[in-house]
Amino acid sequence: MVISKSIPALLLAWTAVLTAAQVHSAPHPRSTPSAEKRAANDLKDAEDLLQKQQYQQAEEKLQTLVSTQNDNPQAWFDLGFAQARLGQTADSITAYRKAAELSPKWFEAQQNLGLALAKSGDLSGAAAALRIAVTLKPTAGGQQALSRAWLSLAQVIEESQPQEALAAYQKAAELDPANSDAVLGAAKLTEHSGNLATAEQQYLKLAESGNSEGIGQLVGLYIQQKRYADAETWLRKYMAVNPGNMAAQIQLGKLLTAEGKTQDAIAALEPAYNSAPDPTLARELAALYLDAKQYDGAVKLLQGLVAQNPADAQLHLDYGQALVHMHKYPEAQTELLKALQQNSSLIDGYFDLAYSAQQNKNYELVIRVLDARAKLQPETPGTYFLRATAYDSLRMYKPAAENYKHFLAVAAGKFPDQEFQARHRLKAILPD
Repeated sequence: MVISKSIPALLLAWTAVLTAAQVHSAPHPRSTPSAEKRAANDLKDAEDLLQKQQYQQAEEKLQTLVSTQNDNPQAWFDLGFAQARLGQTADSITAYRKAAELSPKWFEAQQNLGLALAKSGDLSGAAAALRIAVTLKPTAGGQQALSRAWLSLAQVIEESQPQEALAAYQKAAELDPANSDAVLGAAKLTEHSGNLATAEQQYLKLAESGNSEGIGQLVGLYIQQKRYADAETWLRKYMAVNPGNMAAQIQLGKLLTAEGKTQDAIAALEPAYNSAPDPTLARELAALYLDAKQYDGAVKLLQGLVAQNPADAQLHLDYGQALVHMHKYPEAQTELLKALQQNSSLIDGYFDLAYSAQQNKNYELVIRVLDARAKLQPETPGTYFLRATAYDSLRMYKPAAENYKHFLAVAAGKFPDQEFQARHRLKAILPD
């Protein structure tokens, strides 16, 4: 499965758990006792506001503090934290960078600088800061905190430097085996590199622990390898624990369809749809009904879907084709016309539209549609015969005869009834 995503929310949310009470690690500059006391009191007041999530008030107080305590790394860090929570990413980068410059061995300052840079889209800068962070000792959290820093680094560089990212994911998992995001990230990159056997084992480890994303990736890997029975087993295990998961229900339907178990797929999706009607599920179920030739069920679903999505050409096509099979030709003609007007490249719609028009005795439309189709695809015995009968019905005998002859030339005995009719009509309209 191709890995391509933006920086995950989990990576960028890490600053939210680094409250001011957890980060008192940076050294404060020396100053007079009275100035130091005032600064400490102001900082404590600001951090109390941070703890209460009163970020705007904290940011204002910290701006005043850094204007007089410009070399106080803790004040700059707290300011960056407040600004990050207020969505002021650019300002938070400036503050975190100042804290890191003043206290370069401060793990949390380097880490939060990296996260803020990642959020801004500066992945190169983010990687540089996080590479420093992973060499430092966290103030709090120990190996788990360091594991999260390695995870953040891996997520930032996985598209540009996948090999280094894989090593970073593995380091994160080594430091904290319970870090399922690290195991999952390593497994995805391993799969992307083509080492499917190792990726499978990593996904299995996650799946067996109940990790839902691990199960999803394992199912996807099995489907990619066409190991449908294994995929179905794990998908059903997941659904037993998550019975209301719509995406899993749709996936099971697709999986059973891929196995050729159309009726089983219908049986899997019908109860889900009946208990919680959903347009996406309705579309999947309608496609299964069409495949199983259960046109009545398909029409009921597609009628509602086209009403909700009048600009969806494929839905009009599916609805029209189902109506053709139910011999509702006027309605079919309307739907198929809409489909081709919206998307003229839907090749399958032309013959069905021409056939519906013929049943409706709209012979001019039959000819126009078949001529339009001929510009997109080669003629077939069916198109020659349908065009011939349309011209014949209009008493335009010369083009009718030409198309009957074309039909007989390519039919090769495969359509005995129509060949008999064509020869009979040729004798009638070309008596000589």
